[in-house]
Amino acid sequence: MAALTMLCACQPEAQDPGNLHNAEEPTLNASVVPRPQPALDRAAIFAAVARAASAEAAGTDHSEAQRELDGRQFEIRIRFGCKGPSTELREEWLGWSFDREKGTLRVRAMPTLSAEEQLVKALGGDQFEAVEGFWIPRPWLLEAACPATAAVSSAPAEPAADAASKETGAQPATTPAAAAESQQITEPVPKWPRIGIAQFFTETDPRTGRRSMRPYEAVKTLGPEQPIGSQGFNLVLSGRLKALPDKRVIACVAKGADSPPECIVSVDFDRVWIEKPADREILAEWGGG
Repeated sequence: MAALTMLCACQPEAQDPGNLHNAEEPTLNASVVPRPQPALDRAAIFAAVARAASAEAAGTDHSEAQRELDGRQFEIRIRFGCKGPSTELREEWLGWSFDREKGTLRVRAMPTLSAEEQLVKALGGDQFEAVEGFWIPRPWLLEAACPATAAVSSAPAEPAADAASKETGAQPATTPAAAAESQQITEPVPKWPRIGIAQFFTETDPRTGRRSMRPYEAVKTLGPEQPIGSQGFNLVLSGRLKALPDKRVIACVAKGADSPPECIVSVDFDRVWIEKPADREILAEWGGG
């Protein structure tokens, strides 16, 4: 009997089948892989430029935000050719032409920002052997689009007093209200700040990525049924933001207390192409530089 008791004591206690279902599932200690950040588009680039310009004008530290921009991907579109084909394409920096008889479309985008710019020199141009990029037209548009056609209003009727003064040569009387209104009209209208995007090359950078200000241009034969340039075309610049030697990605220079700073976004162009805006069909593309 004692042996039987010892044998029972040595046997493992039976497990409740319900506990097997309630057991915790094993967990993996794998680290969470961060999702890649989306490429900055035109609106995001302009928003970053506005913050950099504000910091420059106010004299505040913007270094932390600048460090976060370094290496970010971007893809910015520049609309051009909204007024239709050009008759002197070689004289334009952004334009297109079309030969209806041959069905030949020509597109051309000439870099406009170089090391000779005064703004580049103000940023320490001596440390850069070359600078290649574009001044962005219509920076007040947050999307690449042709401007809406403004309605042309008829000229207001000429007041009788002014007409009479022209005939007699006498100067019309000026009231204080009219003088104030005239003063308001003649005050200078603030200009929109220039925004550029460019690659900065030093002496140690390879020369393979440079275009030496050569235009991006291409010729394509189109079918008779294809619409031609009704909305212009997009020049698309893509790549990564790149910090300058002073660690800034967006370099701004203030022109005065009451003038907005002008800014240049430093980048590396990985790919450039020209596309149709409607369906984004690529007409021509180039590698970096």
